[in-house]
Amino acid sequence: MLAALLCLGSALLPGQFAAAARGDDLSTADQLSRTGRHAEAALAYEELAKRPFFGPDARLSLLAAREYLAAGRVDDAARLAAQAERRARGDDAVLLARVRAEIALARKDPAAALAALRSVPEPWPAPLAAELLELRARAEFGAGRALDGIRSFEERARVVGSADARHANYQLLLDLLMGSTAAATVPAGATDNERAWLELARLLSTADTDPALVMQRATDWKRRHPHHPGVEFLPQQASSGPAVAATEALPAAAPSVVALLLPMSGRQQALGTAVRDGFLAACLADPASAPRVQVYDTAALGVGPAYQRAIAEKTQFVVGPLTRDEVQALVVTQQLPVPTLALNAYTSAAPPPYLFQFALDPEQEARAAAQRIAADGHVRGIALFPRNAWGDRLQAAFTAELQAAGVTLTSAQFYGPGDRDFSGPLRAALGRFGGAGDRSEKVPPPPRRDPVAEALDGPQFAFIAASPQAARAIKPQLRFQMTYDMPVYATSDALDPGTRASADMEGLVYPEIPWVLNDGAGAPGLWDVLQHEWAAAARGHLRLYAFGFDAFQLMRQLRSTARAVAVDGLTGELEVATDGRVQRRLQWARIEGGRPQAAAAGPQLAPPSVP
Repeated sequence: MLAALLCLGSALLPGQFAAAARGDDLSTADQLSRTGRHAEAALAYEELAKRPFFGPDARLSLLAAREYLAAGRVDDAARLAAQAERRARGDDAVLLARVRAEIALARKDPAAALAALRSVPEPWPAPLAAELLELRARAEFGAGRALDGIRSFEERARVVGSADARHANYQLLLDLLMGSTAAATVPAGATDNERAWLELARLLSTADTDPALVMQRATDWKRRHPHHPGVEFLPQQASSGPAVAATEALPAAAPSVVALLLPMSGRQQALGTAVRDGFLAACLADPASAPRVQVYDTAALGVGPAYQRAIAEKTQFVVGPLTRDEVQALVVTQQLPVPTLALNAYTSAAPPPYLFQFALDPEQEARAAAQRIAADGHVRGIALFPRNAWGDRLQAAFTAELQAAGVTLTSAQFYGPGDRDFSGPLRAALGRFGGAGDRSEKVPPPPRRDPVAEALDGPQFAFIAASPQAARAIKPQLRFQMTYDMPVYATSDALDPGTRASADMEGLVYPEIPWVLNDGAGAPGLWDVLQHEWAAAARGHLRLYAFGFDAFQLMRQLRSTARAVAVDGLTGELEVATDGRVQRRLQWARIEGGRPQAAAAGPQLAPPSVP
């Protein structure tokens, strides 16, 4: 018996060592790819793809093919794609179509590229859509179908996440238009928006001629297409006028009359009340120099009339409005004669003078989480998002940033906002790595799964965009589905700092404001009130009180005598960029013992997103 056990052990150990070695080799290949050493990465993936008993691994063959393409070795890429063809199923079949399209474009065969892309069923899932649409647009331009190419780029602009990604998308569109003869004529069936792209390409192609004439044409183009996304590519004088630095035109003295534009009635009343009370708490911290503060209810008055009334009543500084739609409406319909600190993001690349933007933006946090995941060394993982507008925005921001960081999202799934059971989207996201907690009635029972081997090949992280209630259900259900544990990341929306986190949230990593992590440091009086007398009202809105407090601190700093505007705030380290957008650095938290504890430092949050 002992001899048999020893023989069995000696038979198992090489397999375990082989699995570990294979995981190490895969990490090496991934690292070579991320650092731009594509030819070496291709060779490493190709070697890993060799499976003597079962034939080449399709996924690894395709990864090798993409690396050969990046290294300029098109024939080797085609050889590996052909090797994977017989075994490519599911996600691998999609990857095969992408690789075929890339090879066809490299060989200047746009028809073959379009044929390969047509093999991928539509609608394309959001994580893949940006890449597939770019390939399709390039192929359409290569085939002389410029109008179809414009439409593909417009569709792609709706799925990429960040302002930089949208800008790059439209820049590529203009580059392809300017590099072809397509802009010479307007195809039949072109809409006004599509015609504007063609006109803009012709205008930019003549930018080296008479500058006065070019500027005249640019001004005329903008007059006819004032809200077109191409405005940001016009010569500077025509697109936005003289640039104004953040503090260049500000008054030298602190304002004595300040207007707060907030929703003080209706369904967002609780949010407006929390921001107002945080702002007033900061104001009352130094009552001797406090300005007179007048609050205007944007829910009752409307944002435009509220702003006009504030200006008529001699306000010197406006703080607000609070919602993204209100900020957009204010800037589009109103002149801003006084400094205005909007409490959300204005979605334009060229904000007007006197506008400053301060936002607790979940899309910023989603991008920061993607950067954190890459910094932590993960190369593949899954994500879950709610099926609503908020989830769509976070999905676009997260996936775009993750792609830019060189990390693969193997699956992104959506769930219903009111769901309690998340097993469906989790199983879809995890694929063969899910279902570990299922009971089986099979006789004989299926073989036991190997958590070590699955950890080597499976997802290395999960990102969840969720409310506190959904997050408390998703995280333990995710663990139930798997044979091994892995890091889980989220935005701060997944945790309500006013309530104790459950044991199920243990280990969750997310960005948190310093005021919460440091138990009220910076405004201890406000913290004590919210923990005791106002505990019921503060539940779910604790961060908004800190947001209002910091809005007051920023307002006091914004004057022309300040060489640089920076605040060590309750919501993070704040710095006002030259375009008026507030950049925010906050701390990273990890749930330990049911409480958020400071984690290692993470990346700086990007400025608010613009198209």
